[in-house]
Amino acid sequence: MSQPDRKSVRKRRKALAGGLATTAVLAGVGLLGVGQPWASAAANVSFDTGTGLTFTVDGTNGNMTTLKHNGTELTASGYAAGQFESGWKTATVTGTTFNNGSSILISATETSIGVTQYYFARKNDNTIYMATNITKALNPGEARFITRLKPSVLTTSPTAAKTGGATTTVEGSDVFAFGNGQTASKFFSSQRLIAQQPFGASGNGHGAYIIPAYTDMTSGGPFFRDIEVNDTGSAVNITHYMFSGHQQTEALRLGLHGPYALALTDGAAPAARSMDFLASFIPGMLSNAQRGGVSGTASGSWNGLKATVALAGTNGQYWGQVKSGQFVIGHVKPGTYTATLYAGELAVGATKTVTVTAGGTASLAMTGSVPAAGTLFQLGTFDGTPAGFRNADKIETMHPSDSRMSSWKPGTVAVASGASGFPMAEFKSVNSPLALSFDLTSVPANGAKLRIATTSNFAGGRPAVTIGGYTSPASASPTPVNLNSRGVTRGTWRGNNTTYTFTIPASALKKGSNTLSLSVLSGSSGDTFLSPNFVFDALALDPA
Repeated sequence: MSQPDRKSVRKRRKALAGGLATTAVLAGVGLLGVGQPWASAAANVSFDTGTGLTFTVDGTNGNMTTLKHNGTELTASGYAAGQFESGWKTATVTGTTFNNGSSILISATETSIGVTQYYFARKNDNTIYMATNITKALNPGEARFITRLKPSVLTTSPTAAKTGGATTTVEGSDVFAFGNGQTASKFFSSQRLIAQQPFGASGNGHGAYIIPAYTDMTSGGPFFRDIEVNDTGSAVNITHYMFSGHQQTEALRLGLHGPYALALTDGAAPAARSMDFLASFIPGMLSNAQRGGVSGTASGSWNGLKATVALAGTNGQYWGQVKSGQFVIGHVKPGTYTATLYAGELAVGATKTVTVTAGGTASLAMTGSVPAAGTLFQLGTFDGTPAGFRNADKIETMHPSDSRMSSWKPGTVAVASGASGFPMAEFKSVNSPLALSFDLTSVPANGAKLRIATTSNFAGGRPAVTIGGYTSPASASPTPVNLNSRGVTRGTWRGNNTTYTFTIPASALKKGSNTLSLSVLSGSSGDTFLSPNFVFDALALDPA
């Protein structure tokens, strides 16, 4: 070999060695074996699973900047591939590789707000596992991980949340309408936490899905729901919410949220999976052995409704469904919790306190029954939901103004015709008052007791009634808890269940046909569906 050829080979070897070293730093390949730590204050950090997923995290701010599946960039133009909230300007980004570079843990910490975002990935697994440690109250009061991907690639996502191409803004900056009067919103993609499955979008041989996995630090209980997928036309936003002010009934829980994951597929939704293995990698994550559980019995009359026992405390929230009078709740962090028995979505019976220890299983006996059925009449079911009432079957995926909704002003509705003709919600500026007619074979000597159960309210809206010469006093309609959030116009009825009781004197009733007028009481006002309102659970009338 000539001298020039030897020099050329040495140059190529030197360049190759330099390239490998750079790749090792950027891809986090552990050159020194298991647990190789390194800091990346400025360099971007990339990882390739070797089976189709590659991603890059910005070394200056911790945002995920690229996300590729089988060589195709999924990140929407002008957006981040993933970030906490709206992303950070700066963050301390560090990482550790394991098993000679076959896996990597990247952490990004924004100390001023007290949040650390973790990313974990490993070879032969097209999944980015994540967790978020929140140590301070947040301002604004939201916690979410969001990925924004190409709608031209991921063309299939929940139709009710496709807002691209909408012609009119219906409400705020998040509910929209098309020329045919149909509505869409990012809020119309949500699932109840108790039944939540992996969610996302797919198309053209690609799929991107959030696997929610462990929602024990999320707030709101088993029936809470929040934004998941929204195709805006410029990006498909897929969001894992850990906390928001969207009709929220609990405070933010501080601590490690997750793990959860972003999985890439050839299109099909991934299966839910255990992520317990991450306790070996993510700081502060408890292993299953460091957790405990609760088991016990539940009894009562639930009218065929599914029963659930739920735990809530500062250390987390957990639940288990009752089967044959028994329940088991596992994977619980040590701590003290308040236990609640639900029939459907309605809390029944008294709550109890239970303490969980690591490796232990606490025992608990819960009891409670749904409210007694009305003997003079009942409309709807006491189950904590508006199921059966008019438009209740549409409200999760449509705004009340949607052209597909049945009229909110049906005129006088006869109890005998059932709940399907009676609106699920009453709005001060839309359909208040509502008229409900019923027959009495005789007038109870002491009058009647009317119960109106509600699932949520907005702007202080609560029921008031008039019948005969009787008008309910303000004391019968106490001001409800203010959640300071829109509710039913964003696809949810979940708030605080409240029952209002009205004692109607015999003089206001008559044998035969009676007509009850129900109105919205509130010191506030508002336009159309953003006027004070409440959602019906059930109405029942009994002798007083």
